[in-house]
Amino acid sequence: MQCSAAPFVLALFASTSALAQESAIATASDAFGERVGIEQIGLYDEGQVRGFDLQSSGAYRIEDAYFSMASNLNDPVLAGVSVRVGVNAARLAYPAPSGVVNYRLRGPSEKNRLTIGGGLRDYGTTVIQADGSWTSPDKVFSLTGGAVVRPEVTWGYGGSGKAMDVGVVGGWKISDTQNLRAFASRYWRRYDGDTGMIALDPALPPPAERLRNYAPSWAGVEAQNLNFGGLYKGRFGDWTLDASAFRSMYASERSDFTLVATRANGDATATTFVNPGKTNTSDSAEARLSRVYPAGSFSHLVSASVRARHSEVEMAQSLAVPAGTFNLRGPSPNPAPPPPWSGARGLDTVDQLTGSLGYGLLWGERLQVRLGAHRTRYEKEVMTFSGVTTRGEETAWFYNVSAVWSLTPTTSLFASYVTGLEESGFAPQSATNRNEVLPPVEAKQQEIGVRHALTDNLTLLAALFEVSKPTTGFRADGSFGLVGQVAHRGVEASLSGRIGEKTDVVLGAVSYEAEVTGPLVASGVVGSRPAGVAELIANASIEHQLTRAWSVDAQVNYFGESFVDSRNTLSAPALTTVGLGARARFELDGRPVTFRVLASNLTDERGWSSSTGGLIWPIAPRTLRATFSMTFGG
Repeated sequence: MQCSAAPFVLALFASTSALAQESAIATASDAFGERVGIEQIGLYDEGQVRGFDLQSSGAYRIEDAYFSMASNLNDPVLAGVSVRVGVNAARLAYPAPSGVVNYRLRGPSEKNRLTIGGGLRDYGTTVIQADGSWTSPDKVFSLTGGAVVRPEVTWGYGGSGKAMDVGVVGGWKISDTQNLRAFASRYWRRYDGDTGMIALDPALPPPAERLRNYAPSWAGVEAQNLNFGGLYKGRFGDWTLDASAFRSMYASERSDFTLVATRANGDATATTFVNPGKTNTSDSAEARLSRVYPAGSFSHLVSASVRARHSEVEMAQSLAVPAGTFNLRGPSPNPAPPPPWSGARGLDTVDQLTGSLGYGLLWGERLQVRLGAHRTRYEKEVMTFSGVTTRGEETAWFYNVSAVWSLTPTTSLFASYVTGLEESGFAPQSATNRNEVLPPVEAKQQEIGVRHALTDNLTLLAALFEVSKPTTGFRADGSFGLVGQVAHRGVEASLSGRIGEKTDVVLGAVSYEAEVTGPLVASGVVGSRPAGVAELIANASIEHQLTRAWSVDAQVNYFGESFVDSRNTLSAPALTTVGLGARARFELDGRPVTFRVLASNLTDERGWSSSTGGLIWPIAPRTLRATFSMTFGG
């Protein structure tokens, strides 16, 4: 089958490797966070980096371009996702103090192809998937993307429903020196309501029943993530122009949330917060002009850029519906459906404009230096539930400086200093001011580290770092907001690469000393340790090629003890989980086939984990996933 003659519609179900489930272990350049498809490894992920909630701080990029996110990008348009800290963040034109998550878009494969597959994901979730890749005969145009349909999906906390992902990435080679890429994606889901739990006693409740959702039968969520955008790159003589524009949207028809307040003996009281449909929109754009000036053994990089964003967050009062009293081990009450939602609405609008000047110095293979100065104007307007509109404006300078010094061909030292303005996110549903958009904060990061190549294929990274900024938490009145200043001081290490010809390893560990200071800490309202932050996190991932067709892999993850509440009266114990998997690549009737099986939480650990927002979550039970795919064409 020759896919170049296939109907155009096949190009809309295109990708390079998502369905083939390329190995995240083999893809990762370090142990700080890598995701390929649904496989995630590393110390950090898209939600938390160095103990900070990155979804609140908003430090995201698409192909290193500035991206203000209202909703996550979905898998059909992604080649992978990397967390950048340390030496891998030192070269960024626009770094962020808490670290950066970089989305990589898919590109076309060498040959036109279509891949179809399916199987079971976690907790019996059924999945049907189609991916492919198409490039025009003259190599000017290309399309990649995919579709994932989950007619029955179950999440680890017990919620169930259905979901669908679709996305496409288009490429246009305008000339030998100009390229344009554009993408569009949609992730839709409908399920039986979100659930969160809080502990009222200075002891955790008994483990929740496996895959049990404690929301009433009438509760539900229907929402979609929409992301669109384009990236342009052109060279004009000695100058390079990079430009991008993105729109990110989260839209919900309904989003019911059930908060379960638990006691140490398992007794619980539930309240369901009924929320109306809301839409959050974020537009972001960037234009960067740069030039390299060679001067003997030196090269000088100069750049100027402008970044802008406009975001609108719809707010609405929640309708609190008592959902009954019960025991976590007993039957749940089923209260009558609530009346139609009624209440006040509000709107939070942000406009931010940043102008930057950058300079870089490259001295052969010996030294790399990067400097940046950023002038930011941040404007915020809030229409409150009472109809009153408040406005605020802040203008400030932020800076970054980094250096990488090669002591020998195999050993380099690196150091960086970054300041920036970061978002603080929303007040959680468990707060009395739930859904309130919190003010931005100024953050600072400094670190020093070393990179050493043990072999041509095995690299060691180690760094000392400190990230400080105002922090959020619960106040004495139950509201959620800024409660003091937090500093995360730590040491992190990564060992990644290949041992021999058949074994890939990714090993990492980070140890924190996280401290909160401020008047609320001094008065005893807030503890000196942030909630949801473990003092030690470690993981190890290994993949070994058994034969040309078969490989096996294993993952061990350790998350240390962490406080559950901001007052530091209760902690969640340390948790260790183990996973084992196998992957096969072979041909069937002359067509490439991939089979993947993976078991997670093999020892079926039970209990609770903490979060930075003060909620506790049941540990996801043991599960097995198995998927099969076949590729046509190519």
